Formats: sequence, structure tokens, C-alpha cells
Amino acid sequence: MILLEYHNKIIEDTLLEKWNTEGGKFETIEAVVADFDGVTFHLSTPDANAKNLLNISCSVKCFAELQKYGVDDVLKKHYGNNLVAPEQGYDVTLQLDLAQPPADRAKFARDVALLKRHILAAPYYKIFNDIEGKKAGTMAEIRYRDDESVFIKSEGDRAIIIFSIHFKDADDVVFAKVFLQEYSDARRTMSNAPAVSYSQKEPPLELKGVRNLKVGESQGYVSFVLFPPHLVPNRREGTIDNIQTFRNYLHYHIKASKAYMHTRFRNRVSSLLQVLNRAKTEPLVVEKRTISGRTFKRD
Repeated sequence: MILLEYHNKIIEDTLLEKWNTEGGKFETIEAVVADFDGVTFHLSTPDANAKNLLNISCSVKCFAELQKYGVDDVLKKHYGNNLVAPEQGYDVTLQLDLAQPPADRAKFARDVALLKRHILAAPYYKIFNDIEGKKAGTMAEIRYRDDESVFIKSEGDRAIIIFSIHFKDADDVVFAKVFLQEYSDARRTMSNAPAVSYSQKEPPLELKGVRNLKVGESQGYVSFVLFPPHLVPNRREGTIDNIQTFRNYLHYHIKASKAYMHTRFRNRVSSLLQVLNRAKTEPLVVEKRTISGRTFKRD
């Protein structure tokens, strides 16, 4: 199984390509990039007379909710003076001077490409800091999709992350159950792995009292229990990286499993057709010759 990338590859490659432009002759750029979770990026040249400037704007559906958890401080920490007034229709805008690249281009390009990750990380920092301060019972609810949310809850010395997942295909529910069972089985042989549980139709008890929770056959809830070793400062960033990509990771592998099964089905049908074709009997036509040399066929 593969892990999905945490950053936007298009943004990273675009920046590295621009910085490697010979002679400093920059061209205007206008591109809209769609990412997971309904996030949209806009790469543009704000001024045709200053082609060395590049704006990177980002639109996140739940940005207004994230502001309650200090997303502005997180972005200021990472991007500092590169933050400018947001472009119309977007929530965050970075402006970069391509003519003055940073000392470590690869590192900065990767950090810019992680813009969505840093935006969505704000509530995780808030809850993890509450746990570090021995503050229990706080919970953040982020509606990052139209019909899905992620709940981040502090429980004493541990954090509970709950994904509400809406399955549009009934078959995906079956695949998800099998896939998530592997998480439980893997924990038996791996130390310090988070506890994972899956509930169908009804939300887990940790969400008791939360309003407007979705229920039904197509609704599932996946819960992760993160223990203190996952929340220590030197491992916190990696924990946030992995937990953020879980939802897309799950659906990616469900689709990959279905594609693999369809390939096996087609190969099996092809082999069976070959067997049937070999089983066909050819009509037996015997050619006879008379004593005079003439030939005739007998059916």
C-alpha cells in the first residue's frame, strides 16, 4: 500500500521551475489547481509589468471554522511577510518574488506546497496543546467536506480523531470494513500503533451530544486514539501529516482494490473464452478420389 503525498506536487514543481529560469526572464502564469477535499489553488501573475511576482491563493471550504483554532497564527509562522491580502474568492494568498529565491529553494518550495496541510493542521495543534496542558474535554469539529466532518477531541492524556465518512457506493462500505480490519490486525504486531475502530450507521459514544450527526447505511465513523508517544513534539508533525491524509488514503485504496478485482475478472473471462474456443469441434470434411482421378467431398 502506498502513502499519498502531503504536499501539492504542481505547486512545488512550478516554483522550482520558475527559480531555475535562465536570465531571469519570467513569463506570466494563470492556473487553477484542484486538490483533495474540495481545496482549490490559483497560481497567477498579479501584474503583467512585474512578471517576477507570483501569487498562490488557496480556497478551503472550512476556513472560517479554522480561524477559531488559530489558523492565521500558523500561517504567519510558516510564511511571514509572504502573506498578503487574500485574492477575491480565496481565503489565503501568498506572494513570492521569483527574482529573489530563498537560500534553500527545495525546502521553501515544499513548505509552500504544504499550504493546505498547514491550514488544516491548526485545530490539531490546538487540541494537542490542550492535552499537553492537561486540559480535557475540548473538541474541534471541522466540516471540511459538504457531507463529512472530522472531530478532534482531547481525552486527558490522549486524543481521539473521528472521521465521519459518507460512502456513495454501497460496495465501498464492504471494502472499508475489510480494509479497516487490517488496521486492527496490524496493531497486534506493531508497538505504539494508534487504536482504530469503525462503526457503521451510528456515531461512536465519544460524539454523544453532538448535534446534526449523520446516520444511515451509507454513513461510517472511523476513530483513532492517539496516545502520548504520538503527540510528543518531535513526532507531532508526522502524526498530523498521516492523520490528515487518512480519508483520501482510504478511498484511494478502495478504488484501487476495485480496479484490481475488475482486472482479475476480465482476465478470468478471457481465459474461459479461450477454453470454450478450443472446445469447439471443426466440421469433418473428407475428400475422396475416384479411380479416374476425380475428387469429391463426403459430409
